[in-house]
Amino acid sequence: MNILITAGGTSEKIDNVRSITNHSTGRLGKEIGEHFLANGHHLTYVTTPQAVRPKAEENLTLIEIETTKDLEAALLEQFKQQSFDGIIHSMAVSDYTTETTMSEEIFIEKLAATLAKQPALSDLTKLTEALYLSLDEIGKTSQQEKKIPSGTDRLLLFLKKNPKIIAMLKEQQPQAILVGFKLLVGVSTEELIHVGQSILAKNNCDFVLANDLEEIHGDQHKGILIDAQGQTVTAQTKNEIAQLIVKKVEEKWRN
Repeated sequence: MNILITAGGTSEKIDNVRSITNHSTGRLGKEIGEHFLANGHHLTYVTTPQAVRPKAEENLTLIEIETTKDLEAALLEQFKQQSFDGIIHSMAVSDYTTETTMSEEIFIEKLAATLAKQPALSDLTKLTEALYLSLDEIGKTSQQEKKIPSGTDRLLLFLKKNPKIIAMLKEQQPQAILVGFKLLVGVSTEELIHVGQSILAKNNCDFVLANDLEEIHGDQHKGILIDAQGQTVTAQTKNEIAQLIVKKVEEKWRN
């Protein structure tokens, strides 16, 4: 099989020395990748600089990215070049990217200047609309500083929503067996399965691995694999999850 795995956690630049990221280590993706490689499959592994990854070998192609935009570009390039039998999208992708950053003083100056151009804003609806338009305009301010000065007491960071990478995977590779991942924190098993099923249906996944951050401690990693028929299988460690995913993907591919 020709397998694609995404693993690790993306980061979004604030300036040339600062970024927003998450705590994903890529350990689960590495474990899954190593099991696919051990079974003789070819693996394209897309990961981030700080994440762990499988050891170099003949059947492994490694691609390194940082931002969600980088990830999207790398995947689209791979999809032009080859067809995948399975896609394991375990990467923790940033929901938001930075739009611009400015000090409290500059923000207030820009907001005041924008609102001053508006007619009388005593009407609450008109004021609310004007504020939304002003924030949209300010948010598009180009980030000039390569390193944001640290002298301001309050720094305003504008974030905008990233595209959902998982949403485009089946569109680009409809033949691929797609495994999505969903991480929640402190929810019931019922809620975990319910949200996992919604992710599966929304993104046309074949499987979704639903897990709770409070159930992850080192190698102990409780995960519930949900298939398109709503059936679930629970694993208790990263190794068990990896074996389960490889087994289910291989079975579906053979059938």
